[in-house]
Amino acid sequence: MNTVVLLCQMLMLFAMMVTGFAAFRMKVFDSVGQHQISKVVVNVLNPCLIISAIAGDRIYDSVSLTMQNFFAALAYYVIFIAASYVYYFIRSRSGSKDRQELRLEQLMMFLSNLGFFGIPIIKALFGDEYVICLIFYMLLFNIVAYSLGIFLAMPRDGETGPFRPGRIINTGTVVSVIAIVLYLADIPIPDTVGNFFTYMGNACIPLSMLLIGASLAQLDLKEVFRDKEIYLYIFLRNIIVPGVAILILRWLPFEPSVVKICCLTTSMPIGALSGMLAEQYAHKGNYCNKMIAMSTIVSVITVPLLSLLYI
Repeated sequence: MNTVVLLCQMLMLFAMMVTGFAAFRMKVFDSVGQHQISKVVVNVLNPCLIISAIAGDRIYDSVSLTMQNFFAALAYYVIFIAASYVYYFIRSRSGSKDRQELRLEQLMMFLSNLGFFGIPIIKALFGDEYVICLIFYMLLFNIVAYSLGIFLAMPRDGETGPFRPGRIINTGTVVSVIAIVLYLADIPIPDTVGNFFTYMGNACIPLSMLLIGASLAQLDLKEVFRDKEIYLYIFLRNIIVPGVAILILRWLPFEPSVVKICCLTTSMPIGALSGMLAEQYAHKGNYCNKMIAMSTIVSVITVPLLSLLYI
């Protein structure tokens, strides 16, 4: 893997986003179509992409790979969640920022776009069989997002009601667990079945980028680029925190590919789920969506740039 290849991959994904942006602005599809496509991607195509990751050859001993990826993913979340609390503590001391908005910024610190960005990049740089490495991150993502994520998004007036643990159980979590079990059990998947999941999963990548582009098309990008506070936060979120995390994670005593994937994961932009949780629980979805838009756009440069620290 090298920085040039990664930059080319990011530019290709960016071109897909621009296509989605233009298609939405030209009314090729509307918000209703966007919602329907999103449901297909999340509930059908993304699970197929995950299952296709275990349909090919095994890259390492299953137990060894599982343990290494689990601890790498755990280390990733420990670092980012700790960084989010340090950020909240420092910013809250000044008293110049709304506490609810600070908690949302804390939330965006550790919820990254692992699926829509992470999967296609790993698929292109390492190969289909390495997507299994990301499943552990996605499993922990769902657990963290629907527990700590909801806790941070909820206003402190208690209007939204208590957290329900059942939220953790969703399509992404269930499919991730199934994939890990199949992988550990070394259950062979027939070529025809594997090809089916591969073909279906491949459609996930361009459609995901089109959806991100459509989301950007619904924002006032002039307002986003005029907000100076966004630049400061994105500089911290997309460069400083991932950079420090990479300098720590690159020393993990694991297989080189596991370490590189872990480091690559740290550079992913803010996940769209942050905005969804902010809108659902605090009615501040637009506040997060501006950050998500900027993070996504600058990631075209920051992801290859950060790769210089671990390639």
